[in-house]
Amino acid sequence: MDFKLTRENFTVRKTLLDAVNEQALELDYVLPDYCPEIFKVLSCRIYPSAARRTQSGSKLSYELAALVRVVYVSEDGEISAVEQTLSYDKTIELGYAPKSPAIYIDPSVESKSCRVVNKRRVDIRGVISVRTRVLCDEPRQAVSEAKGGGLQLRKALVTYPSKRLFITKRVTVIDEVEIIKTKPPVGVVLRADAAVNSADKKILSGKLLTKGEVGVTVVYIPEGGGEIEKISFDLPFSQVSDIEGLDERFEVYVDASAATCAVRPVPKSDPAKIECELGIDLSCLALRFESARLADDVFSTECEAEAERADCSIECVPTVINDSHRAKATLTYSEGEIKNVLFASAEPCGAGEIIKKPDGESAFCGKLAVTVFAKNESSKPICLESEVSYEHPLEDQVCDCGGSDLKATVSAVTYNLTSSNAIEVAADVKIRGYVCEVGEKSFISEIRLDESKPVRRDRDCSLKLYYAETGEHPWEIAKRCRASLESILEENDIDGEAVESGCMLLIPIE
Repeated sequence: MDFKLTRENFTVRKTLLDAVNEQALELDYVLPDYCPEIFKVLSCRIYPSAARRTQSGSKLSYELAALVRVVYVSEDGEISAVEQTLSYDKTIELGYAPKSPAIYIDPSVESKSCRVVNKRRVDIRGVISVRTRVLCDEPRQAVSEAKGGGLQLRKALVTYPSKRLFITKRVTVIDEVEIIKTKPPVGVVLRADAAVNSADKKILSGKLLTKGEVGVTVVYIPEGGGEIEKISFDLPFSQVSDIEGLDERFEVYVDASAATCAVRPVPKSDPAKIECELGIDLSCLALRFESARLADDVFSTECEAEAERADCSIECVPTVINDSHRAKATLTYSEGEIKNVLFASAEPCGAGEIIKKPDGESAFCGKLAVTVFAKNESSKPICLESEVSYEHPLEDQVCDCGGSDLKATVSAVTYNLTSSNAIEVAADVKIRGYVCEVGEKSFISEIRLDESKPVRRDRDCSLKLYYAETGEHPWEIAKRCRASLESILEENDIDGEAVESGCMLLIPIE
């Protein structure tokens, strides 16, 4: 029996890699001669980031950078800090060479320890966990039309990403910033935090223009000693990215995050200045969506029809998220009383994740590392550290973390002494990115007719009577009666929706 099938090409998202690797960190650090000796370590922090990533054929390579910063107190009570950056290279075999894959590398610190060997030497150990995800497009085909053989198709309208473009870039911004006159010159930098406040995008002649602003906060000991000071300022950034094939038909999603922030005093500058070097990671995902009516069920009015099905996950248009959340933590000093607070800070631990709750709602879950530097009743510096978990609802968004990308940054931190030995810290968290609804669909990829099993029909009549119950769909009626759906709809002057109330239908017999 002759028949002809028309197929439609479409794409689905494929998770090529979702793996977690651990990297051991070991650092035997000797203080430079110009640094005071160690009396007590107040804090040891590790800041990991993916400094570089490249895909060549079936191999994915990246460089993991880990900034280790140790804040300590000398014997005379002076607060100081030292830091060192370690680098590690990693290569992963993907199995085959994907085209324009989306690559996500999210490092987080699993554990760390800092042991003082002597007054000028510390031994630091840690474990960094790196989650690597690689997503790519996989081409598929589904039947969209069928002619001959008495074939009847039920079709579903599906919107799918027909093309995906993805790039990542590290943008370096170096600028000198003048210290305001009310603040002393910078001596020793204790912390340098950066967070992207805004990031705008625009497509110009196949190029993607990204520009924004980064907020920088520097906590430091003044030149010549003294109490801890803090300054804040904003730095602009811009980047033009060449993305082959990009045009106005694409939906573009840009994530900009400050991966590194290095601050150092500018020597012999008048007025006093600091040099700030930022490493900003730009992640650009461009999706072009198309729609098609694809067959998800079939039967023949002539003989038995056998269908091959293709089950796939269809990625819908992402929903942009730009939310705020306030997380709180209470830190307690168990060895005495807190005289005054020098500064408080908070930073995300890891990338966070999207979860589905039992009630069906979705939430973004993350952790913050909270640090407080203060002085006790004896005016000696102390450091309090804690981790706090938070959960932010996503307003009934149906999310799939494999196809979503959300990041958290801390925009502001406030604190309040709630008792003589307890302090409450509140962190304003910005949650930005996008979430995707991914639906499981089943489409027909191939149809075969078995002419040895013809449909039995009564050739003596041209119409049958059929009583349709409330809610019954015309497609199910046509399939049960082995009749043309189009003929049933035309003969009874009804649309393709379910029958609203029980009624008698005329079924044409061809």
